[in-house]
Amino acid sequence: MYSLMMRTIVMISTKNMTNLYWFCLSVECGGFAAASVKANTSAPTVSRSVANLEVQLSEKLLHRDSKKFQLTNAGEEIYNKFSDLFRGLDQQWLSLSNAQGELTGEIHISCPEPFADFFLQKLALEFMTQHPHVNIHVHFASDAESFISEQIDLAIVTMPATDSHLVQRKLFETELALAASKNYLNQRGQPETARDLLKHDVLAGNNFPFWLLREGTETIKVPIKPKYSVNSLRLNIQAAIDGAGICLMPKVALEHLAALDKLEPILTEVECPKGSAYLVWTDRKMIASRVVAFRDLIFDRMSHNAESLWRNMFS
Repeated sequence: MYSLMMRTIVMISTKNMTNLYWFCLSVECGGFAAASVKANTSAPTVSRSVANLEVQLSEKLLHRDSKKFQLTNAGEEIYNKFSDLFRGLDQQWLSLSNAQGELTGEIHISCPEPFADFFLQKLALEFMTQHPHVNIHVHFASDAESFISEQIDLAIVTMPATDSHLVQRKLFETELALAASKNYLNQRGQPETARDLLKHDVLAGNNFPFWLLREGTETIKVPIKPKYSVNSLRLNIQAAIDGAGICLMPKVALEHLAALDKLEPILTEVECPKGSAYLVWTDRKMIASRVVAFRDLIFDRMSHNAESLWRNMFS
């Protein structure tokens, strides 16, 4: 397979091979801007390269304007012929890279701040001790919206990624529960039903338009117009402890805080949605062996430590 790839590439000029590669990369990334980030060049360079390929082939390969980036029939044929070739080369290169005894280079990872405080930093320092030629850079974010523009290699997110060119795998799922402080409940009263939440102050991040709750056989969609919003679960829970309102939080953390008399469970018969975290990375096959190694370490450690993460976060 490998020798066949090499024979095919020898028959193509270096310039044409580059044009083909950037065309395939643009299709996989969904546009020239995203492809230029992965190729470490400018978007106009990638666009000109694809335009030159179209001239060389005398075929229009893409319909493109400010709102549309779509393959023509000829473009789809060229992509199907050559994308597997480049993927195969990526995999061969990765196997060579993985065969080297030492991991080197940079890893950029984004995550919500509490994950860095109570999980990721310790893991990153341990990984860099084991692999002293790897440098890790942590960025704070709760979603993958800036994954391409900030050249992120891995992202821990609490909202599923929507970009079709990213892949994600669930890190963990945790039960959630509703809670408030005694001081808040003394002032505003206990909600008796899920619909009573509409009359209370709720605390939530900016990314949550509603809470989907189940009470008995009825599913209730509670629109969230928070009294106070901040994209930090830790700060929302601290605000609830300080009496600012009702929050939705991991059940294991609530049990710990209730034992410390900091928060009280409310509406315990109401079924709350589950909270999830995902690990996201690019769907390109050429992923550095250092990123693969750190990604796999995150999966391994998180599978054993999800509950202790919440307990430690709110101790």
